[in-house]
Amino acid sequence: MAVYTLPDLPYDYGALEPAMSGQILELHHDKHHAAYVKGANDTLDQLAEAGEGAGPTQTVGLEKTLAFNLSGHVLHSIFWKNLSPDGGGRPEGDLSDAIAEHFGSFEAFSKRLTTATTGVQGSGWGILGYEPLSGRLIIE
Repeated sequence: MAVYTLPDLPYDYGALEPAMSGQILELHHDKHHAAYVKGANDTLDQLAEAGEGAGPTQTVGLEKTLAFNLSGHVLHSIFWKNLSPDGGGRPEGDLSDAIAEHFGSFEAFSKRLTTATTGVQGSGWGILGYEPLSGRLIIE
């Protein structure tokens, strides 16, 4: 059976200092993100052991656990790719224009993102996404 794997970081642990220390980055990647990957793989094993004949009462908790671990894995995988030793600050160009159009200003966007993510389980994950049917930026 295929398994989920922890992706390598696209930079060294110390590359994001002083915004994020190498020690914190290593801990977050090698322990925290790795725990989501292990949790997803362990849960897949448990679902396989339950078998195809298992009823919903036997698998519903496992499916929720799988969803939790997979979302942690996917969000962290996106997170690592969105960090950069050369990044930071305000966006420019088309993204800056779209933020101003859909949220009024970068400050208003930042406040709305903070408000939306403060109560999220864990450390307050949020994503600025594009919703293609309405053609607008959204916070998820």
